[in-house]
Amino acid sequence: MDAVDPSIRQVGRVLIRNRAGEVFLLRGKDPGEPDRPAFWFTPGGKIDPGETAQEAAARELHEEVGISVDPAALGDVIGTEDVTYRFNGVSYRQRGVFFVLSHENPQLHTDGLNALEAQTIDTGRWWSLAEIQATQETIYPAHLGKMLAHSNTI
Repeated sequence: MDAVDPSIRQVGRVLIRNRAGEVFLLRGKDPGEPDRPAFWFTPGGKIDPGETAQEAAARELHEEVGISVDPAALGDVIGTEDVTYRFNGVSYRQRGVFFVLSHENPQLHTDGLNALEAQTIDTGRWWSLAEIQATQETIYPAHLGKMLAHSNTI
């Protein structure tokens, strides 16, 4: 197994897809930059020590959108990211893996959010591939449209 660089934030994320092929995204704002426009992103988060990417993604699904799932149900990685960004006054380099889960009724689950997440996330909604490709709003990962277009899994 490759050594993990502790300076790089490792994350597991989930593309929640419904029967129509839409993906559920959360909307957030950067509490450190209140004038920065809101952005949309996939549920998921940091892999804690001792966790697999699937375990982290499953934990975050429960915390952020109230979906309880066995980590094994997330299956294989369907995409990756390697990005640098700034959030709440801190610069990060992040490597992430994406899984897909079929689900029809996710919703923002504020009881599971930590204090920073509660300051950041305000809503969620379904997006079609056409909406993602056409929007002027910021969506993370930036290549989400390409990932969805190449993923036949629902």
